[in-house]
Amino acid sequence: MNFDVQVIHGVEEVGQEAWDALGRDRPFASFRWYRFGERAMAYARPVYVILSLQGEPVARATFWLTHREVMPMTSRVMCYLVEALLRCRPLLMCQAPLTDSTASPGLILPDPPLRDAALRTIGEVALELGRQYRASFCIFSYLEEEETRWPGWPDGYVRAITPGPGTRLDIVWSSFEAYLAHLSKKQRYNVRRNCRLAEQAGIEVKAYPKATDIDRALRLHRNVTRRHRSRPEPWVRGALEHADLVDSIWLAAEVDGRLVGCELMLGDRDAWLVTALGLDYEVSCAYFVLGYADIRCAIERGARVLRWGSLTYEVKERLGFRKESNNHDMFAGLGWFHRLGMWIATSWT
Repeated sequence: MNFDVQVIHGVEEVGQEAWDALGRDRPFASFRWYRFGERAMAYARPVYVILSLQGEPVARATFWLTHREVMPMTSRVMCYLVEALLRCRPLLMCQAPLTDSTASPGLILPDPPLRDAALRTIGEVALELGRQYRASFCIFSYLEEEETRWPGWPDGYVRAITPGPGTRLDIVWSSFEAYLAHLSKKQRYNVRRNCRLAEQAGIEVKAYPKATDIDRALRLHRNVTRRHRSRPEPWVRGALEHADLVDSIWLAAEVDGRLVGCELMLGDRDAWLVTALGLDYEVSCAYFVLGYADIRCAIERGARVLRWGSLTYEVKERLGFRKESNNHDMFAGLGWFHRLGMWIATSWT
């Protein structure tokens, strides 16, 4: 199949109508979301590959060329090693912007029988672009396991499983009260108790259209990443600064006007996500009441899905969240990086 291949470096080059026509109703694939992502991820270069047949776009892959990526590895030594490597040889990553939050692929393919031919073309173009940009790896992130087994993948690509899948709540309730009613009696008691303890501690959760104190929010966010022995994502400040480009809610837990907890809610089409969690661990219960506020806001905004990130799985599962299944990657190392890639794949898996 001979596709016309176009490589561009920004959504403005395509235009909103053409971009959204290919993305259809998929969340976190819209023109608005990518325009926001390009601002938030200003440190990375967007590289978008669009395939057309007879002048009609039929497939898209959105890559980011980046020297700054927090790798999802359980080994801290390997994590630091790979991050040092990336400062010299970047990654070419296919994914939607704000990856740890959206858990959304940057790959849009036509239905069979065109699917495998389009995938093969995109995979081969990605390798060519990787060599052109002197990248270390080409990575397709946030895929379902079935997608990694499609026959269209070119030779050289390897499957890996990313640790720490995200979580999602499929919203079927018309109100927060209806959501609470579906919880177990014990969990409803826990919600009431946590709200009461937060009130006794003087915590108020307020919703703002944008972040009220970005520097304080970043300090609280670093508290969380240190607690979980992870690294802050490089796009967090940019997301806080440019959140008004998409649907957004800034939730702030305050005690006498002092920020003790915060989260950024971002929406695209009928899905919302939560990111940039920040906590003052000297103040208890802020995490829980922020979480309840997330769910209430998503329901009131008419969301179909609320994505809540990884970690603290037991807490989230008790509130009705389930783990995402799209935590599979396909990647290829360029040159001698292929052997290193096989080692990394073993670590991830």
